Amino acid sequence: MAEKSSPRRTQAERRRASREKIIREASRLFAEYGYRGAKLAEIAQAVGMSEPGLLHHFPSKEHLLIAVLEERDRVDRERFGQDVLEERRNLLEGLRALVAHNETVPGLVQLFIVLAAESLQPDHPAHGYFSARYQQVRDSIVELLRQSQQRGEIRNDVSAEELAAMVVALMDGLQIQWLFHPEQVKMSAVFDAFLSLLKVKTPEKSV
Repeated sequence: MAEKSSPRRTQAERRRASREKIIREASRLFAEYGYRGAKLAEIAQAVGMSEPGLLHHFPSKEHLLIAVLEERDRVDRERFGQDVLEERRNLLEGLRALVAHNETVPGLVQLFIVLAAESLQPDHPAHGYFSARYQQVRDSIVELLRQSQQRGEIRNDVSAEELAAMVVALMDGLQIQWLFHPEQVKMSAVFDAFLSLLKVKTPEKSV
């Protein structure tokens, strides 16, 4: 006979499921209307709760925003981040895989773009989060680029710092263009063309 779940465990599971549903719907509405445009009442309605019921899970809209951003980062780390940082995967191939994955999740891409743009305002609750995130991403890419340059895989006539800024700018810029014109702008193809410019060309042997 299967062991029955304890009431406490069942309650914990229900709470976790509710939080996941709230984060999912908040992500959708933040992506569509931005942080300031999306209302807690609308998010609560989308998940079939009252606003006080939603606030039982997340004490404020700011807490919910941070949970949404942390969930997005968790998904990216699970799929790619750890492999790249531990160099189990070639840096450029890891970044290319991330670009290809982003083509399958337009909602998350839009969420990131909208919130990143909004957070430029110093009083935005995610301003510090995005500022720190961009710095961390650039620092990580710089270190891996330097290692790739030392191994002779990537051109070294441009500094790793400049290349890292180019990589981040290209990825974000491509996402914006792709959201507007998905049939015209193919992110993976354009990113592949950029990567070919970074790689050190092996001289062809004369026959």
